[in-house]
Amino acid sequence: MSKKIFVRYLATFLVLVLLIPVFKTQNVYASTTHPKTEMRAAWIATVTNIDMKAGMNKSAYTQWVKTTLDKLKADNFNTVIFQAKPLNDALYPSKLAPWSSYITGKKQGTNPGYDPLQIMIDEAHKRGLELHAWVNPYRVTMPSQKLSDLATNNIARKNPGWVVKYGNQYYLNPGLPEVQKYLVSTVKELVANYDIDAVHMDDYFYPYKIQGETFKDQEAFKKYKGSFKQVEDWRRNNVNQLVKNVYNTIKATKPHVQYGISPFGIWRNKGQDSTGSDTNGMSNYDDIYADTRQWIKDGSIDYIAPQIYWSRSYKAANYTKLLNWWGHEVQTYAKAHPVNLYIGMADYKVGNDADKAWNDKTELTNQVIANRGSTSVNGQMHFSLRSINSNSLGYATYLKQQMYPSKALTPSVLWKGSSIPARPTDVTLSKESSETKLTITDKNSTLPRKYVIYRFDGTKEGSYEDPKNILDIVYHTKGNTVYVDTTANRSKVYTYGIKSVSHTGVESKNAFVLSDGITELPTPGVFNDISSKHRAYKEITYLAQGNIVSGDTKGDYNPSRQVTRAEAMAMIGRSLNLDGTKRKTIFNDVNPNSFASGYIQSAVDKKIISGYNNGTFKPNAPLTRGEMALMISKTFEYDYNNSTSGAAQALITRGIAVGLEDGTFGTDKKIIRSDYAIFLARAIDFTLRVNNPTISFDSEMTVNIDSCVIKKGPSDKFAQVGTLKRNEKVRIGYSVGSWTLIQSPTNVIGFVPHSSLN
Repeated sequence: MSKKIFVRYLATFLVLVLLIPVFKTQNVYASTTHPKTEMRAAWIATVTNIDMKAGMNKSAYTQWVKTTLDKLKADNFNTVIFQAKPLNDALYPSKLAPWSSYITGKKQGTNPGYDPLQIMIDEAHKRGLELHAWVNPYRVTMPSQKLSDLATNNIARKNPGWVVKYGNQYYLNPGLPEVQKYLVSTVKELVANYDIDAVHMDDYFYPYKIQGETFKDQEAFKKYKGSFKQVEDWRRNNVNQLVKNVYNTIKATKPHVQYGISPFGIWRNKGQDSTGSDTNGMSNYDDIYADTRQWIKDGSIDYIAPQIYWSRSYKAANYTKLLNWWGHEVQTYAKAHPVNLYIGMADYKVGNDADKAWNDKTELTNQVIANRGSTSVNGQMHFSLRSINSNSLGYATYLKQQMYPSKALTPSVLWKGSSIPARPTDVTLSKESSETKLTITDKNSTLPRKYVIYRFDGTKEGSYEDPKNILDIVYHTKGNTVYVDTTANRSKVYTYGIKSVSHTGVESKNAFVLSDGITELPTPGVFNDISSKHRAYKEITYLAQGNIVSGDTKGDYNPSRQVTRAEAMAMIGRSLNLDGTKRKTIFNDVNPNSFASGYIQSAVDKKIISGYNNGTFKPNAPLTRGEMALMISKTFEYDYNNSTSGAAQALITRGIAVGLEDGTFGTDKKIIRSDYAIFLARAIDFTLRVNNPTISFDSEMTVNIDSCVIKKGPSDKFAQVGTLKRNEKVRIGYSVGSWTLIQSPTNVIGFVPHSSLN
């Protein structure tokens, strides 16, 4: 490829004419939305051991594969392009090619004792990653090698007449029919024997030109030229025929396997052809005899991924201009022969190129933004693994954070089959230790290639178009397909939606939906002024389920209204299940008929409040943030050093409250109803707190009744989330009034009456 180890070849061909003006892009660079469907591939180059070291035994190699793919998956890549045939060899047992020396580090033909490609496929699919097998058709040796270095069963040694030496390397002669037949047979063997998702070729067809050297194929031209008068046209036709024959062979063997090519970034320059790109450099058409545009016209590929390995400010071959040119070409011929357009990205240049634009880690990220701004581009491929791992300038971290924060599906090939698959016929859920296991059973007549697992908080489905809701992608396996959700928060309620994905990447319209066994009751009393987008929606909804908060006669919650001290105590009283019967209190300013009188007196009895020295409670006075902190700290028995600042710190450290933008807690500021609901709900239910605090279930008790119902909150009014039997052991979290937060033997977390435990 014209990638890092071959950059030196480009200098011979790129004519750096600095006369090309920089035009504004037609794409929308400001687009930063994250698509649900996007190719995100990483090349893993094995030639000269660029990305894979030689000499690993099976155990070491398998561990390397697992570690490599785990990182790519964590970075939200969805495809690996593994170089399975770097030369005329193989990283798998083949009857047509010898073992590659790049796996063992020994002489070509040495058996490593295991199948590197099969391991890579298995581990990729276990992680929901596509595996594209990357092959280099004509290249026989690298510059440092002689034919005698090759294995004796290498086709180049068995048929030396098929070989052409050009420069310091050897190539199979593309003009020989027997060479083409052999190359097609190697692809057929690969596709027939392995469950790959695609066959991938890069930019090595006829070799890159060397000044003063002639590619010696004149005899073949004389013999097989047919009606071609120019050797250049004949060479291009040889490559076109190989591409077409490989495509047809793949589809005849396994129709769903895609065929993609990643050519050099320039088809032809405008100076050579008026329909070419506004560039000035080496071209596929004229220099390596690869008529890349013709493959789009013919529909003899499923995707094309031009290597646009230049910056957006590089004049001779400008990224933006090439992006727009390729997009235009794909769109022009899409109706007759659609193909997916991906862009080859020069990760290896970040922080390491004469073009100073690459000293900015955002250059590559901005190129991804430009890709997304094009209506023709379906994603990108990154060269290569070593650069991603080395993370020069921190670009890869920035890429993940800014561009790949969530997962994405690989693009479909609708023109190869647009049938919408049926959802899986059944999915069951079980909880085992700290994991949630989904078992997908599919008895549909046509089985899918993959499943997409969506996960939503709560008991309702969310958007299936938002990629943030994609939990994972799994390949269909014979029998039951099992997926283990290791990231589920045991104290949360989830709804899972599982969709099927066909062999051509089409997603089912419907999903099989199930909850994780924890059922919530419908929210009572939906407030007119609290939408699902309100910042306190979750907390207000939670408290409303337990009748801890209520609205006015119009059905409004009035979230922006200040909380009075009486209202605050009524909410706390309901949280603790205190006696709210209206009655006389110790305070001379609390009317016995007040809605909060019973809760206020019960709080006095519990020594939660004491009032002011003059015997008043000031029930109608607005509550301050400092008073709120004291009330909640006393109610939930936090250690607060009998001070307002200590109470505020107790709430902050527990993830219940946060400070203000000015760095203070705002002790004297009045608190509104929405904020008070947030803090109170977080105190009761730790899963609502910020910064994902952990709760220690550090003691054990035994259930002392025959059937003990677990509730989502500390009241019978909350939804049931589970059941316990007599003598079951539970782990203890904290108490809210007469209720205790527990963790059951099956890891259900909720509240039970303390009286039901010994």
